[in-house]
Amino acid sequence: MTNEELIDLANELKSDETRNPTGVFEAFAKNNNISQEELEQLLSKKYDCFKCESCHSFYCYDEYSYFDEECIYCCNSEDDGEEF
Repeated sequence: MTNEELIDLANELKSDETRNPTGVFEAFAKNNNISQEELEQLLSKKYDCFKCESCHSFYCYDEYSYFDEECIYCCNSEDDGEEF
């Protein structure tokens, strides 16, 4: 697995055109004999690609909340239902 392959993977996972990013992610991990957890950490640390724990889609840093481990879209949708 080369640097270019990881860059391409990160871009593909974050693309709106990718219909099944989780499937692509799992297939890449399996084909390259790397655990999904390790691949997820590698993508987040070096390639600006973060997996949302709620919707299982992938986002860049600007669209992800470390605190919630979710994308901003899932965080915002949950906040809409709360009353103060």
